[in-house]
Formats: sequence, structure tokens, C-alpha cells
Amino acid sequence: MKTYFVIALSFFASSVMAQSLKDSLFGGKLKNPHKQVEAARDSARQAAKDSAVLIAPAKKDSPSPAAGPVTAATENTGAVAQPVAEAAKPDDTMPDSLNQLYYAKQKAWKRFIDQQTLILATQADESKKVRKGEYYIEFDYVIGLNGRVKASNIICNPQNEFIIASMTDILTRTPVLAPPVYGDGKPRPLSAKQQITILKK
Repeated sequence: MKTYFVIALSFFASSVMAQSLKDSLFGGKLKNPHKQVEAARDSARQAAKDSAVLIAPAKKDSPSPAAGPVTAATENTGAVAQPVAEAAKPDDTMPDSLNQLYYAKQKAWKRFIDQQTLILATQADESKKVRKGEYYIEFDYVIGLNGRVKASNIICNPQNEFIIASMTDILTRTPVLAPPVYGDGKPRPLSAKQQITILKK
């Protein structure tokens, strides 16, 4: 009799234990070991993706101010991770202390233009190809990093081929100038326009 009682008690106890284990497992108190391994792998993969931040390649064109700061994106979804410093804009100031030579050469350029204007006016007076009147001459020029002047787009109003040809010849003998030096301490080429007026009486 005692044997039956012990067997019945052990059967009852085992069924109660099994039920509590089942409740614990499905109730979330116990973790499934297979699911724990999968969760650990997923978290390791996510951590590897988050640590590998890719920086977007810089575009050739400079970003517009309205576009906002350039940001780094993560590999998985392109989510913003952190701002990346924008390329520094060049300093467009021209400090006097760095441009003594530039200003001196500009005075030499003015003397050259004044002398050549007188020569051109004399040539126009002596030429039958130029009618009486006022002529407005304009041209573009660039002072290169080596100080050489390159002129282009010579315009004469009213149109006169003799004046344009003479001006083209004059601009092949320009003095060597100096490019301006900007606030960052570096010289840069300078583009400018020059206007001349001559009068044939």
C-alpha cells in the first residue's frame, strides 16, 4: 500500500513539475537555448554593421548651402550616423600685407595701358582705315600664377578691324604682373576687364 502511495505521489509531483516547467518555458521565464544562440548572432551582426560606418564619396561640385551638411551613412539603411566636416571655402580677402607686389604691378599695368592708348590714338590719327569719332575698346585678361597676362575677347565699338589688330599686337607685349595673394596665403589667377577710349578728330 505504501508502495502505491509513493508511486502515486511521485507521479503527481512529476506532472506538477512538468506543468510548471511548461508554464515557465512558454510564459517567458525560461529562454529557449536555440533562440538565445540566434539572438546572440543577430546582435553580433547588427553591432558589426553599426561599427562599420561608410562615408559617402564627395561630389565634384561643391554642395550648396541649402543642401545642409554632408553626413556619414551606415551600411544597412543609409541612416545618418554623424556629420562630416565640409570642405573649407577659400578665403577671398586680399590682405594688404600680402599684396604689396600685386599693387605695385597694377600701377605698372596702368602706366602700360596709358602709354599704349596714346600710341593707338596716334596710329588711328595717321591711318585712313579709321574714321573720325570716338572708339570704345574693351577686352578680357587673366593674370596667371606666373604673372603672365593673357588677353582675349577684344571688342571695338564702333567696329574697326585696324584698331582691333593694333590692340591685339599691343597685348602681345604686356608687362609681367603679379597675381593677388588671398587670405589663405596662396596666389590665385585673376580675371578682369579693361576699357580704353580713343578719339580721332
